Amino acid sequence: MSKLLIEPKITSVKKFYFLEYFYILLKSVEQHQSKKEIFSDFRRRKDSFQLGESKYRKIITPDEEMSSKKLKRYEYTLKEVIEESKLYNLIESRGEDFFLTTTGKNLINNYERNLDEYHLAIFNLMERELHGFYYLIQKCYSASKSGLLIFPVYSPLRLNIAKESFKKTADVINYINLLVEKLRSDIKEHLNIEQNLSSTKENLIAKLVSAGLIDLSPEAPLKNADYNVIVKRIRDHWLNYFLNDIYKMQMSLSYFDIWCYRGKQLGIINATEFYYNFSGKIVYPISILTPSVSNRDFLEIFQYPENIKLFIHSPSFENMIEEFTKCVYESYIDLKSRVKTYFVNLADLRDLVCFKLKISYNKFVEFLESLYQLNLRNETKISISLEADRLPSETKAMYLKREPIVVDNKSLNIIAIDIKK
Repeated sequence: MSKLLIEPKITSVKKFYFLEYFYILLKSVEQHQSKKEIFSDFRRRKDSFQLGESKYRKIITPDEEMSSKKLKRYEYTLKEVIEESKLYNLIESRGEDFFLTTTGKNLINNYERNLDEYHLAIFNLMERELHGFYYLIQKCYSASKSGLLIFPVYSPLRLNIAKESFKKTADVINYINLLVEKLRSDIKEHLNIEQNLSSTKENLIAKLVSAGLIDLSPEAPLKNADYNVIVKRIRDHWLNYFLNDIYKMQMSLSYFDIWCYRGKQLGIINATEFYYNFSGKIVYPISILTPSVSNRDFLEIFQYPENIKLFIHSPSFENMIEEFTKCVYESYIDLKSRVKTYFVNLADLRDLVCFKLKISYNKFVEFLESLYQLNLRNETKISISLEADRLPSETKAMYLKREPIVVDNKSLNIIAIDIKK
């Protein structure tokens, strides 16, 4: 598919990540009509769901004092959720008061009955109005046969350049040159494209000079306070280059992140910043756009004009038990050989298995739960040990930024696997 059949409304999506926001707003409107009371209830529910201001869960304690700055962020989030809920006809306003529509009441019932049902309902509301997932998936497959998108990120430290060595303009140019070589190599390896980055590199340098962050003279000293700003400008420049120039997506990075993260929750696309052998973020679809499929593991969830349909990869555990078990074990061995420890990070294993099998994070947890229960009954070829501990190499920031994995009603973090004798 080289051309778009539908004009998407990419920027009509509002700036929040978690799909639970729709539910907590609807429950607040179900209980209250005035915006002031809705806001108070929305705040309480937001905290109980531990929803953060970004795509990461909250890391503050519930009794943290509400600063005026934080209060404004809560108000902004509520405003965004209200606007998008109106777009999908979930709520309506009369003067200063808000009321649920029939669609909104139905969505509450969807959530309280079954989370998958809720996600499918949200997806249909979004896609009928915006067609953003069609655009995103079509662009993924246009960029590479597998749909894989890479967004390499290499800090100076990652390229063996110490922060203390950033003293003059020449040091920044040296970092940029090393970075360009790494980016060119990644593009060739993962996208099979020979990309000339010279003009883009020169454009980046010109922007840094124009911003007063570096000088035309290679020997000109840098200001110490500019290090983080320079590194961020360089990183954002290349991320935008990949998104807009290589993948031809006409949207900002912030909108791209929102669409990806919502798609991840819906089981349409996967995205991770922690793939075990790649520095940066990878994004890939676990769904396809096609008139029909013969594989029973694909489920049709939407139909577009000209008989194009969206199918998500939604296999059953029974159909994949052997393949899933084999993939989990082989991925564990791969990770174990790299970290040299008996236990490996469960989130790393999840990312690797999901990439290999093209299944959603929710499917992985569902399958692992089923496999673990078989393991407890001694009905598997492998023995699985799951623990809540963190590996010594795992920082608190890494731990908080990754989706928790709950198996057997416990939040777990590390895994070890053996072949049964």
